Amino acid sequence: MNYGVFSRPKRGNELSGDAYLVVEGTDAVLFGLVDGLGSGQEAARAAQIAMDCARQHHALPLLEILQHCHGALRSTRGVVMGLLRVELVASQVRYVGVGNIGICTLAQVPFHPISYNGIVGYRLPRVHEFVGPYHPGDTFVLYSDGIDSRFHSDEALLRRERDPQHLAEAIARQYGKDDDICVLVVK
Repeated sequence: MNYGVFSRPKRGNELSGDAYLVVEGTDAVLFGLVDGLGSGQEAARAAQIAMDCARQHHALPLLEILQHCHGALRSTRGVVMGLLRVELVASQVRYVGVGNIGICTLAQVPFHPISYNGIVGYRLPRVHEFVGPYHPGDTFVLYSDGIDSRFHSDEALLRRERDPQHLAEAIARQYGKDDDICVLVVK
């Protein structure tokens, strides 16, 4: 698995409320992206708690990881969160998401997961896990609300940038807003 990431805080802030996670296992890789509500120190604190909790429970099913994070975040302002597990041996991909974490897929077999409205740590909705086939070369882009989702329709950009790091940087450069930004590209 190759991945690339671009992350930066909102202009004027030293800390970002956006964070990402990559945990490589023997037969699967867990990717996570969170956005602490608001920006600055308290948003960064909530994001870090979420990532630490997800890392600690990475081997569990995605819905259980989400439940553990929800409990760990109760004393914070909460986060929105997306978790993507690529199961290499089983050739499957799984996704769960809460809040405005976006996901864009460029896959051989269409895969269109969504994130459900809510806040992890405050109001966790009933969440469905999306499961689809995974083929080598499939690309998944997780991104925070600091990225304008119009990049989905920029086929020239998505096809031109083959390297995950270059694609993450190009999406952030061309579609980033004045907010905390995090883009995680998985290929």
